[in-house]
Amino acid sequence: MINMGTHKIKQLRDGWTILTLDGKPSAHFEHDVAIVDGKPQLLSTFDYIYEALGMESNEEDEFRKPV
Repeated sequence: MINMGTHKIKQLRDGWTILTLDGKPSAHFEHDVAIVDGKPQLLSTFDYIYEALGMESNEEDEFRKPV
């Protein structure tokens, strides 16, 4: 989750919905992953998120297939 406020959350009774305790905007992102030759391979990327936030990150590199 990427939260504008606190990292503290609550889960609603529906067992699915998650809200931040302070009610500030939040977003949840997930990767699509395939297992190739016994190793995880990313099928998605967070590059657009890093760009929007003005960040650089190499945390996904180890899971990307060399081009």
